[in-house]
Amino acid sequence: MIAILLIAIQTSFASVSHASGTVYSYKWGTGADVTKNSLIKKNIPKSNITNKVLKAAKTGTPIVKFGNGNGPRTLIVAGVHGSELSSQVSAMKLINYLNKKKVIKGTIYVIPFIAPKATSANIRFYNGNNLNKIANKKGSITNKVVKFAKSKNIQAVGDFHCTMPGGLPGKNIILGTKNPTLKSAKMAIAISKLTKHPYKNEYQAGKSYPGALEDVLNLKKIPSVTCEVKTPHGKIAKGSITSSYKQMIAFLKYNKNI
Repeated sequence: MIAILLIAIQTSFASVSHASGTVYSYKWGTGADVTKNSLIKKNIPKSNITNKVLKAAKTGTPIVKFGNGNGPRTLIVAGVHGSELSSQVSAMKLINYLNKKKVIKGTIYVIPFIAPKATSANIRFYNGNNLNKIANKKGSITNKVVKFAKSKNIQAVGDFHCTMPGGLPGKNIILGTKNPTLKSAKMAIAISKLTKHPYKNEYQAGKSYPGALEDVLNLKKIPSVTCEVKTPHGKIAKGSITSSYKQMIAFLKYNKNI
């Protein structure tokens, strides 16, 4: 029975152990060589764990796990839109930072490229779909992330994005909701204070942005925020990587992982 269970697990993902982090590749049909995106290749850190993540991305959605002790269980997501590059580079920078830390409180999961195919091609949508509008649709990649969060008993999620100058919201900002998960709103306020970026809290999850990953997670009672930094899609504006990275660090500090 145990052998059968192990075989079943291995068919859904593959893992690669590292001294501090463990890299998984979830076989969701999303895999691609993200280094074909020249801006990703140029800006991500060069290291052993980076190479492992890049290898995992070729066969699926890479997920990196840090820590395995009692304490807060959090998830950081980037790349819901493939051409939003600064947050994806920041996630790789974060992975390298966490990999060097001697102490991680609780457990942190990081998804640096949710849809490597879209990232590799530097396009916003995955297979023609806006993944941030279908997280409530069974079988979508973002819905798989929701199920992943539930299966790992995740207590807080940060979904990291980039916003076009002149677009909506068009500025560095932290977004949360008050209902049904008040912690989402509290996280947005706390991250805002730590980063000096403004925040906006919607009253009800799923009303203004039905199908958004953050909203669907909040409706599932998993407190979540969306963190945006200003940069043109498909490009990396000066300072946008640093801004996104600061948001990620603030998210982890608020949740007492670091």
